[in-house]
Amino acid sequence: ADWMAEKWKKVWEALDISNDDFVRTTQERHKKNVREFFKRLLDRGELYKGTYEGLYCDGCEAYVSEEELVDGKCPLHRVPPKRVKEENYFFRLSKYRDAILDHIKNNPDFVQPEGRRNEVISFLEQGLRDVSITRRGLQWGVEVPGEPEQRVWVWFDALINYLLPQDRWPADVHFIAKDILRFHCIIWPGMLLAAGYELPKRIFAHGFMTVDGQKISKSLGNAIDPVYLAKKYSSDILRYFLVREIS
Repeated sequence: ADWMAEKWKKVWEALDISNDDFVRTTQERHKKNVREFFKRLLDRGELYKGTYEGLYCDGCEAYVSEEELVDGKCPLHRVPPKRVKEENYFFRLSKYRDAILDHIKNNPDFVQPEGRRNEVISFLEQGLRDVSITRRGLQWGVEVPGEPEQRVWVWFDALINYLLPQDRWPADVHFIAKDILRFHCIIWPGMLLAAGYELPKRIFAHGFMTVDGQKISKSLGNAIDPVYLAKKYSSDILRYFLVREIS
């Protein structure tokens, strides 16, 4: 929503954070780029149709495995995932497992800090499956070219916004939270390799701020207003606190 985007812009102002561009995935320039990227992979034979059946967490906006659940619930959102079965497009992610693993091992600074790097390496060494990248029956999201009944999976869609504008790619650093590590360190490099683009130079994954051991999250309703904290303590003190405390 427009009001949500404007609210975040005001947060950056309060925290004295500037930016060269502000990309919303609802912008037409982004949708156009997603459709072009999708077609590029389709033309290269990197996508195929198949049937997926599995568990899907609405909060994560991603499929989860039985092994990841805690007491039958998503460990991040504390709700049971739903079981879905549908025909989707799949991306041949497994094809790029060795290339991604070699790149991480040969470039120690690519994924930081070291603990996150080791986590990604461990996941890759277990092997990769191809990933479902479209969803049926949604009323939002980017339509699959020529198949309006299917929408591009939000994580496949959102990652492509980094290529806007292309004259600033490859990025020096992706600064992300640790719960989206696999999307950025495995799926995204695979997408870029498949499309023939350079990889970002570094991906740095920070930790969580927590309340009673639970991460602070909009979806969990335990968020704290950073604008209030910046006004009360100053943006410099808030930034220092966040850098010191998050691990």
